Amino acid sequence: MIQTPKIEENVNLAKLTTMNLGGNARFFATAQKNEDIIFLVDFAKQNQLPIFILGGGSNTLVHDEGFKGLVIKNEILGRKILHEDNRSVEFELGAGEDWNSFVKFAVLQEGLSGIEAMVSIPGTVGALPVQNVGAYGQEIADVFISLNALNLEKGVFEELSKEDCEFSYRDSIFRRSAAGKYFITSIKIKLSKLPPKGPFYAGVETYFQNNNIPTDNITAAQILNAVAKIRADKLPDPKLIPSAGSFFKNAIISAKQADGLKDAYGDKIPLFDLNDGRYKISTGWLIDKAGLKGVELHGMCPHFKNALVLTNVSARNFNDLALAREEIKSIVKGKFGIEIEQEPLEI
Repeated sequence: MIQTPKIEENVNLAKLTTMNLGGNARFFATAQKNEDIIFLVDFAKQNQLPIFILGGGSNTLVHDEGFKGLVIKNEILGRKILHEDNRSVEFELGAGEDWNSFVKFAVLQEGLSGIEAMVSIPGTVGALPVQNVGAYGQEIADVFISLNALNLEKGVFEELSKEDCEFSYRDSIFRRSAAGKYFITSIKIKLSKLPPKGPFYAGVETYFQNNNIPTDNITAAQILNAVAKIRADKLPDPKLIPSAGSFFKNAIISAKQADGLKDAYGDKIPLFDLNDGRYKISTGWLIDKAGLKGVELHGMCPHFKNALVLTNVSARNFNDLALAREEIKSIVKGKFGIEIEQEPLEI
C-alpha cells in the first residue's frame, strides 16, 4: 500500500519560522520524496489552492492572515557523490538537507573548499539557489552546477542549469519570473580539493590578523572556524532570539555615492568594489550610522551587535514588523539617500 503524506489544517506557521510571527496555513504537509510532491501538488490543483514551499523557515516571513493555500515543508534528504577526481568532488544534495551540517561535513571531514565561508547559515539546501545564499565573499553560485525541480505549471521534473537560474546578488529567477513556479528537489554543486586562495573577505582577514594566524597557507577549515567564531560573536542565535538572519541586503551604490560617504566618514567605510563602477556597502553600517542600532521600533530591534539583523523583541504581529521595517528604510534613505531592500521572502 502506497503511503501518502498527511495533510493538516490550520497549522500555525509562526512556530515553523525563526521570526516567530504570522498566522496559519489553511493546509500543511511535508514532502520526503518526489511522489509526495506529486500527490500534494495534485491535491492543491484539485482544490484550487496556491502552494508555498517551506524549508527551514529562517528566511520566511508570514503575514498575520497566514497563507490561504497549501504549505509544503520540504524534507527531501540525500547526499550523493556524482563525480570525483584529483581536483574536485561533485555532490547532489536533497533540498531538505540541513545546509550547515553539510558545510561542516564537506570542509572539516572531507577537506574540501568552496563553501567554508558559508558555515553557520541556517536553513535547508533548497533555499540556497532561491536567493543565491552567500556570506563572507562566497555564494552558492560559485559552486553551483544545476538543480532538479518539479515545474508546478507543467507537472514535469526539470533540470535547470546555472545559466537558467539567472543568479545575481542575493537573487535569482526564483524570486522574479519563476517565483512560485518550481519545487526544488535537489541541487548539484562542485567543491574543490585545492586550498582556498586569498585575498579573503575583510572581516576574515582581520580575524586572522587579530589572532596572529599567518595567511600564507590558510586552509578551508581555518576559514570555516574563523567565520563560525565571527558569526557567533556578531549574530544572535535565532533559537534564542527570534530573527530572520540578515534582514536587509547589503546595498549597491554608485562610485559617486561611495565617494560622498568617504568624504563624510573617512576611508574606513565597509565598501566592496564590484569592479563595474559600483560598490557594495554594509547596510548594517548604514543602519548603525543612522542611529538605529539597538533601538527598539514597534517591538523590533536592529541587533546591538549587528544592525543588519532585525530581532523580534516584543512584536505582537507581522504588522509591527512591517512598521519597523518601513521606518528603518525611511530613516536610512533620509540620511544617506540610499534605498535598502529586505532579504527574507514573505507569504
